[in-house]
Amino acid sequence: MLGLLSALPPLAIDMGLPAIPALESAFHIDIGVATRTLTVFLLGFSVGPILFGPLSDRYGRKPVLLLGLGLFSLISLACACAGQISSLLLLRLLQGIAAGAAAALPAAIVRDVFTGHAALSRQSYVALVNAVAPLVAPLLGAGLLAFGNWRLIYGCLGVIGLLLLVLSALGYAETRPRQATAQNIFSAAISAYGQVLRNKHYLVHAGLLAASFGTMFAYITGSSAVFIDLLGVSSGAYGALFALTAAGTIAGATAGAKLAHRWDADLLLAGAVMASAVVCGTLLTASLCKVHSVAVVTVCVLLSNVCAGIVMPNATHQALATVGNVAGSAAALLRSIQMLAGASAGALIGLFAGNQLAVMAAVMVFYSVLGLLLLGLRRAFAHAGTANEWFV
Repeated sequence: MLGLLSALPPLAIDMGLPAIPALESAFHIDIGVATRTLTVFLLGFSVGPILFGPLSDRYGRKPVLLLGLGLFSLISLACACAGQISSLLLLRLLQGIAAGAAAALPAAIVRDVFTGHAALSRQSYVALVNAVAPLVAPLLGAGLLAFGNWRLIYGCLGVIGLLLLVLSALGYAETRPRQATAQNIFSAAISAYGQVLRNKHYLVHAGLLAASFGTMFAYITGSSAVFIDLLGVSSGAYGALFALTAAGTIAGATAGAKLAHRWDADLLLAGAVMASAVVCGTLLTASLCKVHSVAVVTVCVLLSNVCAGIVMPNATHQALATVGNVAGSAAALLRSIQMLAGASAGALIGLFAGNQLAVMAAVMVFYSVLGLLLLGLRRAFAHAGTANEWFV
């Protein structure tokens, strides 16, 4: 169920992709305005986890989760009834904020219940379901459009939210550790985020998660220009290649979950970070040597995504391992940092023109090298002393 909860935000983003042309027709707008339905959702989504995390630490995971899912469902149904594009944009912003509950809490719940290898394995399975959602969502959205208009997509999101609300209400027992609740919510939030930001162990692993996601998102942003414009593949072939490379993340998450019981988590993390840097460096070298090959790009990106599938749940698990009773706030901030890394990778891709393969590969190398630097910093902190000395 935690995987389904974490998959709700990508469903809300990607199910609407096939409906963008329909929005243009329905509201007589251009594509730039239509795509703002994605932008405002992401804006709200970047804020939502930061709001819901401290609430879950104070009032418990379950009531905050149910609140977020209830709001998400109602707002999704309101989106389906929107009569103007301005109303839809406002509702999508609010929908993104509500989706923050589903984004922030699964990692915190895993942290509440499991420790060690078991926690890493559960985080990997959550990441696996989360990785499948972007593959399925556009197909689901296109299928709904075959039976109705764009409003049906938002109605379906509302129904999905309601189903998750019922499942969570009936099947989830509160997992937040018992603690005193004397502080008001504002001072509690400031205290929680201050505690998290003083934790070097958390910050290093949050950085590793962000670097891995930035590497992956650089590919997501630049892939259409590389495959369609530079390499000349058809849009249908591009969809198939994108699905193939995205499957690398699923393979990595699956492998990470299996290997978590056999290999040391630190060894898995370090190996995947270093392998990612090698693969991204190979892709950049090929692009600079003007080796413009669909096979080379596909293989390199596939392997890079396998590494990301191993790194991200591992880094998530290790980041949350030492945050104590502020796991909800820590998980929320972790998700926001991850999204910021993705947004910055997309912005870097957009800054440069020319050989789009070289640009994409260079940004991927930038984030993979950042991962190596953080890995070195992590090792330096570990050698400096005990776990308690990881705190400022």
